[in-house]
Amino acid sequence: MMKFGIVILGLFLASFNLNAQQHSVAHDLSELLLDAIRNDFARPTVHARNLFHCSAAMYDVWAAYDTTKIAESYFLGKTVDGISCVLLDFPKPQDIERAREEAMSFAVYRIMLHRFASAPGFTTIQASLNTFMNSKGYDVSLNSTNYLNGDAYALGNYIALCIINYGSQDNAGESNSYANTHYTTVNEPLVMAFPGNQDILDYNRWQPLTLKVVIDQSGNVIPINTPDFLSAEWGDVFPFAMNPEETLSIYNRDGNTYRVYHDPGAPPYLDTMEVGGMSDEYKWGFSLVSKWSSHMDADDGVMWDISPASIGNIQDYPTTIEGLRDFYDPINGGDTSI
Repeated sequence: MMKFGIVILGLFLASFNLNAQQHSVAHDLSELLLDAIRNDFARPTVHARNLFHCSAAMYDVWAAYDTTKIAESYFLGKTVDGISCVLLDFPKPQDIERAREEAMSFAVYRIMLHRFASAPGFTTIQASLNTFMNSKGYDVSLNSTNYLNGDAYALGNYIALCIINYGSQDNAGESNSYANTHYTTVNEPLVMAFPGNQDILDYNRWQPLTLKVVIDQSGNVIPINTPDFLSAEWGDVFPFAMNPEETLSIYNRDGNTYRVYHDPGAPPYLDTMEVGGMSDEYKWGFSLVSKWSSHMDADDGVMWDISPASIGNIQDYPTTIEGLRDFYDPINGGDTSI
Protein backbone atom coordinates (compact mmCIF):
# COMPACT_ATOMS: atom_id res chain seq x y z
CA MET A 1 0.00 0.00 0.00
CA MET A 2 2.90 2.37 0.67
CA LYS A 3 4.12 2.01 -2.93
CA PHE A 4 0.61 2.63 -4.20
CA GLY A 5 0.43 5.81 -2.14
CA ILE A 6 3.79 6.94 -3.50
CA VAL A 7 2.57 6.47 -7.07
CA ILE A 8 -0.61 8.45 -6.46
CA LEU A 9 1.26 11.20 -4.60
CA GLY A 10 3.79 11.41 -7.40
CA LEU A 11 1.09 11.74 -10.05
CA PHE A 12 -0.54 14.51 -8.04
CA LEU A 13 2.71 16.38 -7.77
CA ALA A 14 3.47 15.82 -11.44
CA SER A 15 0.02 17.05 -12.43
CA PHE A 16 -0.04 20.04 -10.07
CA ASN A 17 0.24 23.34 -11.86
CA LEU A 18 -0.23 26.77 -10.30
CA ASN A 19 -1.44 28.08 -13.62
CA ALA A 20 -4.99 26.68 -13.73
CA GLN A 21 -5.30 27.64 -17.41
CA GLN A 22 -2.54 25.26 -18.49
CA HIS A 23 -2.67 21.54 -17.96
CA SER A 24 0.44 19.61 -17.06
CA VAL A 25 1.93 17.04 -19.41
CA ALA A 26 0.88 14.30 -16.99
CA HIS A 27 -2.71 15.51 -17.27
CA ASP A 28 -2.59 15.63 -21.07
CA LEU A 29 -1.05 12.17 -21.33
CA SER A 30 -3.70 10.77 -19.00
CA GLU A 31 -6.40 12.25 -21.23
CA LEU A 32 -4.78 10.64 -24.28
CA LEU A 33 -4.79 7.32 -22.48
CA LEU A 34 -8.46 7.63 -21.55
CA ASP A 35 -9.30 8.50 -25.13
CA ALA A 36 -7.35 5.45 -26.32
CA ILE A 37 -9.37 3.27 -23.97
CA ARG A 38 -12.54 4.63 -25.56
CA ASN A 39 -11.14 3.58 -28.95
CA ASP A 40 -10.29 0.05 -27.81
CA PHE A 41 -12.40 -2.95 -26.91
CA ALA A 42 -14.24 -2.66 -23.60
CA ARG A 43 -12.10 -4.76 -21.26
CA PRO A 44 -11.91 -3.15 -17.80
CA THR A 45 -9.26 -5.44 -16.32
CA VAL A 46 -6.88 -4.88 -19.21
CA HIS A 47 -7.32 -1.12 -19.10
CA ALA A 48 -6.92 -0.95 -15.33
CA ARG A 49 -3.50 -2.47 -15.95
CA ASN A 50 -2.79 0.04 -18.73
CA LEU A 51 -3.78 2.92 -16.48
CA PHE A 52 -1.50 1.75 -13.69
CA HIS A 53 1.51 1.06 -15.91
CA CYS A 54 1.30 4.45 -17.65
CA SER A 55 0.83 6.18 -14.29
CA ALA A 56 3.82 4.34 -12.85
CA ALA A 57 5.90 5.28 -15.89
CA MET A 58 5.15 8.96 -15.39
CA TYR A 59 5.92 8.76 -11.70
CA ASP A 60 9.18 6.89 -12.29
CA VAL A 61 10.24 9.72 -14.61
CA TRP A 62 9.33 12.25 -11.95
CA ALA A 63 11.26 10.31 -9.31
CA ALA A 64 14.30 9.87 -11.56
CA TYR A 65 14.79 13.63 -11.67
CA ASP A 66 14.09 14.21 -7.98
CA THR A 67 17.18 15.98 -6.67
CA THR A 68 16.04 15.68 -3.05
CA LYS A 69 16.37 11.87 -3.19
CA ILE A 70 13.06 11.55 -1.35
CA ALA A 71 10.97 10.09 -4.17
CA GLU A 72 10.95 6.31 -4.49
CA SER A 73 10.33 4.91 -7.96
CA TYR A 74 8.14 1.87 -8.62
CA PHE A 75 9.79 0.02 -11.53
CA LEU A 76 12.90 2.08 -12.27
CA GLY A 77 15.94 0.84 -10.38
CA LYS A 78 13.89 -1.90 -8.72
CA THR A 79 13.21 -5.60 -9.02
CA VAL A 80 9.43 -6.07 -8.98
CA ASP A 81 8.04 -9.61 -8.88
CA GLY A 82 11.43 -10.92 -9.91
CA ILE A 83 11.69 -8.64 -12.96
CA SER A 84 14.46 -6.03 -12.86
CA CYS A 85 14.69 -2.53 -14.32
CA VAL A 86 18.29 -1.51 -13.73
CA LEU A 87 19.05 2.18 -13.18
CA LEU A 88 22.55 3.56 -13.63
CA ASP A 89 23.63 7.05 -12.66
CA PHE A 90 23.19 9.67 -15.38
CA PRO A 91 23.79 13.43 -15.59
CA LYS A 92 20.85 15.58 -14.54
CA PRO A 93 19.90 18.49 -16.81
CA GLN A 94 19.67 22.08 -15.67
CA ASP A 95 16.03 22.33 -16.75
CA ILE A 96 14.54 19.49 -14.70
CA GLU A 97 10.92 20.29 -15.53
CA ARG A 98 11.55 20.27 -19.27
CA ALA A 99 13.37 16.95 -19.05
CA ARG A 100 10.57 15.45 -16.99
CA GLU A 101 7.95 16.45 -19.54
CA GLU A 102 9.96 15.02 -22.42
CA ALA A 103 10.74 11.74 -20.67
CA MET A 104 7.13 11.30 -19.52
CA SER A 105 5.87 11.90 -23.04
CA PHE A 106 8.19 9.38 -24.64
CA ALA A 107 7.51 6.77 -21.94
CA VAL A 108 3.73 6.91 -22.28
CA TYR A 109 3.97 7.23 -26.08
CA ARG A 110 5.94 3.98 -26.37
CA ILE A 111 3.75 2.08 -23.90
CA MET A 112 0.54 3.15 -25.60
CA LEU A 113 1.74 2.31 -29.10
CA HIS A 114 2.62 -1.14 -27.82
CA ARG A 115 -0.50 -1.79 -25.74
CA PHE A 116 -3.06 -0.48 -28.25
CA ALA A 117 -1.51 -1.94 -31.40
CA SER A 118 -4.45 -4.32 -31.87
CA ALA A 119 -7.17 -1.83 -30.86
CA PRO A 120 -9.92 -1.30 -33.44
CA GLY A 121 -9.24 2.44 -33.23
CA PHE A 122 -5.44 2.18 -33.36
CA THR A 123 -5.17 4.55 -36.35
CA THR A 124 -7.02 7.23 -34.39
CA ILE A 125 -5.00 6.54 -31.24
CA GLN A 126 -1.69 6.76 -33.08
CA ALA A 127 -2.70 9.96 -34.85
CA SER A 128 -3.64 11.59 -31.53
CA LEU A 129 -0.35 10.55 -29.96
CA ASN A 130 1.69 11.83 -32.91
CA THR A 131 -0.20 15.12 -32.89
CA PHE A 132 0.59 15.56 -29.20
CA MET A 133 4.28 14.71 -29.65
CA ASN A 134 4.57 17.05 -32.64
CA SER A 135 2.91 19.85 -30.67
CA LYS A 136 5.69 19.51 -28.10
CA GLY A 137 8.41 19.46 -30.73
CA TYR A 138 9.42 15.87 -29.99
CA ASP A 139 10.89 13.64 -32.70
CA VAL A 140 9.19 10.24 -32.35
CA SER A 141 11.88 8.60 -34.48
CA LEU A 142 14.26 8.94 -31.51
CA ASN A 143 14.00 5.40 -30.16
CA SER A 144 17.28 5.02 -28.28
CA THR A 145 17.10 3.73 -24.69
CA ASN A 146 20.66 4.83 -23.82
CA TYR A 147 19.93 7.47 -21.20
CA LEU A 148 23.49 7.56 -19.80
CA ASN A 149 24.37 10.75 -21.68
CA GLY A 150 21.39 12.52 -20.12
CA ASP A 151 18.93 12.49 -23.04
CA ALA A 152 15.43 12.73 -21.56
CA TYR A 153 13.75 10.98 -24.47
CA ALA A 154 16.06 8.01 -24.00
CA LEU A 155 15.15 7.72 -20.32
CA GLY A 156 11.48 7.75 -21.27
CA ASN A 157 12.07 5.06 -23.88
CA TYR A 158 14.01 3.00 -21.35
CA ILE A 159 11.29 3.18 -18.71
CA ALA A 160 8.72 2.19 -21.34
CA LEU A 161 10.90 -0.77 -22.34
CA CYS A 162 11.13 -1.88 -18.71
CA ILE A 163 7.37 -1.75 -18.27
CA ILE A 164 6.69 -3.48 -21.58
CA ASN A 165 9.13 -6.20 -20.53
CA TYR A 166 7.41 -6.49 -17.15
CA GLY A 167 4.02 -6.71 -18.85
CA SER A 168 5.18 -9.64 -20.96
CA GLN A 169 5.83 -11.64 -17.78
CA ASP A 170 3.15 -10.51 -15.30
CA ASN A 171 0.72 -13.37 -16.13
CA ALA A 172 -1.80 -11.11 -17.86
CA GLY A 173 -1.46 -13.11 -21.06
CA GLU A 174 -0.75 -10.03 -23.14
CA SER A 175 0.95 -12.00 -25.93
CA ASN A 176 -2.17 -14.16 -26.23
CA SER A 177 -4.59 -11.21 -26.38
CA TYR A 178 -5.37 -11.71 -22.67
CA ALA A 179 -7.31 -14.90 -23.44
CA ASN A 180 -8.14 -17.42 -20.72
CA THR A 181 -5.78 -20.39 -20.76
CA HIS A 182 -7.86 -23.02 -18.95
CA TYR A 183 -11.22 -21.64 -17.83
CA THR A 184 -14.23 -23.14 -19.60
CA THR A 185 -17.91 -22.85 -18.82
CA VAL A 186 -19.97 -25.95 -18.11
CA ASN A 187 -23.02 -24.43 -19.82
CA GLU A 188 -23.52 -24.24 -23.56
CA PRO A 189 -24.21 -20.72 -24.89
CA LEU A 190 -27.76 -19.45 -24.64
CA VAL A 191 -28.88 -18.56 -28.16
CA MET A 192 -31.00 -15.45 -27.68
CA ALA A 193 -32.84 -15.92 -30.98
CA PHE A 194 -34.74 -18.84 -29.47
CA PRO A 195 -37.10 -18.87 -26.47
CA GLY A 196 -36.31 -20.61 -23.20
CA ASN A 197 -33.11 -22.08 -21.85
CA GLN A 198 -33.66 -25.82 -21.96
CA ASP A 199 -30.00 -26.77 -22.39
CA ILE A 200 -28.58 -25.16 -19.26
CA LEU A 201 -26.78 -27.67 -17.04
CA ASP A 202 -25.92 -25.66 -13.93
CA TYR A 203 -27.92 -22.59 -12.88
CA ASN A 204 -25.16 -21.63 -10.47
CA ARG A 205 -22.48 -21.34 -13.14
CA TRP A 206 -21.92 -18.65 -15.77
CA GLN A 207 -23.53 -19.10 -19.18
CA PRO A 208 -22.36 -17.33 -22.35
CA LEU A 209 -24.86 -15.57 -24.60
CA THR A 210 -25.01 -15.92 -28.37
CA LEU A 211 -26.36 -12.78 -30.03
CA LYS A 212 -26.91 -11.82 -33.65
CA VAL A 213 -24.74 -8.73 -33.17
CA VAL A 214 -22.43 -7.95 -30.24
CA ILE A 215 -21.59 -4.30 -29.54
CA ASP A 216 -19.37 -3.62 -26.53
CA GLN A 217 -19.43 -0.65 -24.16
CA SER A 218 -17.05 1.26 -26.42
CA GLY A 219 -19.43 0.88 -29.35
CA ASN A 220 -17.27 -1.68 -31.17
CA VAL A 221 -19.02 -4.35 -33.20
CA ILE A 222 -17.42 -7.60 -32.05
CA PRO A 223 -16.73 -10.16 -34.81
CA ILE A 224 -17.53 -13.01 -32.40
CA ASN A 225 -21.20 -13.33 -31.51
CA THR A 226 -20.57 -15.38 -28.35
CA PRO A 227 -18.26 -13.31 -26.10
CA ASP A 228 -15.97 -15.25 -23.79
CA PHE A 229 -15.70 -14.81 -20.02
CA LEU A 230 -13.46 -11.80 -19.49
CA SER A 231 -10.33 -12.30 -17.38
CA ALA A 232 -11.48 -15.41 -15.52
CA GLU A 233 -7.86 -16.01 -14.48
CA TRP A 234 -6.91 -12.40 -13.75
CA GLY A 235 -6.06 -13.29 -10.18
CA ASP A 236 -2.79 -14.69 -11.54
CA VAL A 237 -1.67 -11.23 -12.62
CA PHE A 238 0.95 -9.68 -10.34
CA PRO A 239 -0.88 -7.13 -8.12
CA PHE A 240 0.45 -3.67 -7.32
CA ALA A 241 -1.60 -2.52 -4.32
CA MET A 242 -2.72 -5.75 -2.68
CA ASN A 243 -0.92 -7.90 -0.17
CA PRO A 244 -1.37 -11.59 -1.08
CA GLU A 245 -0.70 -12.65 2.51
CA GLU A 246 -3.68 -10.62 3.72
CA THR A 247 -6.18 -10.50 0.85
CA LEU A 248 -5.65 -13.58 -1.33
CA SER A 249 -7.84 -16.69 -1.40
CA ILE A 250 -6.87 -19.67 -3.56
CA TYR A 251 -9.40 -22.11 -5.00
CA ASN A 252 -9.02 -25.25 -7.09
CA ARG A 253 -11.47 -26.41 -9.73
CA ASP A 254 -11.04 -29.11 -12.36
CA GLY A 255 -7.34 -29.34 -11.59
CA ASN A 256 -6.75 -25.60 -12.05
CA THR A 257 -5.92 -22.94 -9.49
CA TYR A 258 -7.85 -19.66 -9.21
CA ARG A 259 -6.58 -16.74 -7.14
CA VAL A 260 -9.13 -14.28 -5.77
CA TYR A 261 -8.25 -11.04 -3.99
CA HIS A 262 -10.68 -9.56 -1.46
CA ASP A 263 -13.07 -12.46 -1.92
CA PRO A 264 -16.58 -11.23 -0.98
CA GLY A 265 -17.81 -14.79 -0.48
CA ALA A 266 -20.29 -16.90 -2.38
CA PRO A 267 -23.47 -15.39 -3.86
CA PRO A 268 -26.88 -17.01 -3.28
CA TYR A 269 -27.07 -20.39 -5.01
CA LEU A 270 -30.11 -22.18 -6.38
CA ASP A 271 -30.82 -25.45 -4.61
CA THR A 272 -32.93 -27.59 -6.92
CA MET A 273 -33.57 -30.13 -4.15
CA GLU A 274 -34.86 -27.76 -1.48
CA VAL A 275 -37.36 -24.91 -1.32
CA GLY A 276 -36.58 -21.64 0.46
CA GLY A 277 -33.29 -20.50 1.98
CA MET A 278 -30.72 -19.20 -0.46
CA SER A 279 -32.79 -20.44 -3.39
CA ASP A 280 -35.35 -17.74 -2.63
CA GLU A 281 -32.60 -15.12 -2.45
CA TYR A 282 -31.21 -16.40 -5.76
CA LYS A 283 -34.61 -15.93 -7.43
CA TRP A 284 -35.14 -12.56 -5.75
CA GLY A 285 -31.80 -11.28 -7.04
CA PHE A 286 -32.52 -12.27 -10.62
CA SER A 287 -36.04 -10.84 -10.49
CA LEU A 288 -34.60 -7.55 -9.16
CA VAL A 289 -32.23 -7.36 -12.14
CA SER A 290 -35.17 -7.97 -14.47
CA LYS A 291 -37.26 -5.23 -12.86
CA TRP A 292 -34.45 -2.71 -12.84
CA SER A 293 -33.61 -3.50 -16.46
CA SER A 294 -37.11 -2.37 -17.37
CA HIS A 295 -36.19 1.12 -16.10
CA MET A 296 -33.47 1.50 -18.73
CA ASP A 297 -35.35 3.38 -21.42
CA ALA A 298 -33.37 6.15 -23.10
CA ASP A 299 -36.58 7.68 -24.45
CA ASP A 300 -38.59 8.04 -21.23
CA GLY A 301 -37.30 11.55 -20.56
CA VAL A 302 -36.16 10.71 -17.03
CA MET A 303 -32.84 12.22 -15.93
CA TRP A 304 -30.90 10.57 -13.12
CA ASP A 305 -29.17 12.86 -10.66
CA ILE A 306 -26.07 10.93 -9.64
CA SER A 307 -24.29 13.81 -7.96
CA PRO A 308 -23.07 13.36 -4.36
CA ALA A 309 -25.74 15.80 -3.18
CA SER A 310 -28.65 13.73 -4.48
CA ILE A 311 -28.42 10.49 -2.49
CA GLY A 312 -26.19 8.90 0.07
CA ASN A 313 -25.59 9.18 3.80
CA ILE A 314 -26.16 5.48 4.43
CA GLN A 315 -25.00 4.63 7.92
CA ASP A 316 -25.99 0.99 8.23
CA TYR A 317 -25.48 -1.38 5.34
CA PRO A 318 -27.06 -4.87 5.26
CA THR A 319 -24.90 -7.52 6.85
CA THR A 320 -26.76 -10.49 5.32
CA ILE A 321 -27.97 -11.39 1.86
CA GLU A 322 -31.54 -11.50 3.17
CA GLY A 323 -31.13 -7.94 4.41
CA LEU A 324 -30.75 -6.68 0.87
CA ARG A 325 -34.49 -7.12 0.31
CA ASP A 326 -35.25 -4.12 2.52
CA PHE A 327 -32.24 -2.17 1.29
CA TYR A 328 -33.07 -2.00 -2.43
CA ASP A 329 -36.25 -0.57 -3.94
CA PRO A 330 -37.38 -3.07 -6.59
CA ILE A 331 -40.07 -0.86 -8.11
CA ASN A 332 -38.54 2.61 -8.16
CA GLY A 333 -34.90 1.57 -8.24
CA GLY A 334 -32.08 2.63 -6.00
CA ASP A 335 -31.62 1.99 -2.30
CA THR A 336 -32.76 3.48 1.00
CA SER A 337 -30.36 6.42 0.94
CA ILE A 338 -31.75 9.96 0.95
